[in-house]
Amino acid sequence: MNAIIRWIVFIFLIFIAIQLVNKGLELRSFGTNIDGDGIGIHFWGLEINDRVSEEKISTYAVGFFISSMIILLAAFVLLGKKIMSKT
Repeated sequence: MNAIIRWIVFIFLIFIAIQLVNKGLELRSFGTNIDGDGIGIHFWGLEINDRVSEEKISTYAVGFFISSMIILLAAFVLLGKKIMSKT
């Protein structure tokens, strides 16, 4: 994989990680302000779950945070391969 493609993939992965953190923070901010049976969780227009109860919202938020950390780790591993291949 050449250097330009690695940097594009790195930037794209960072963008996804930022979006996941934002979604996790959004879910964390809901707290107990839920009316009805629950909320629907969507990410980039895709429905993840249409009815999440109040108790499980924090679990989904943690899931988004963990996903962002995994993607950040993958992005930096990709960048590390680029740096290591230069030496």
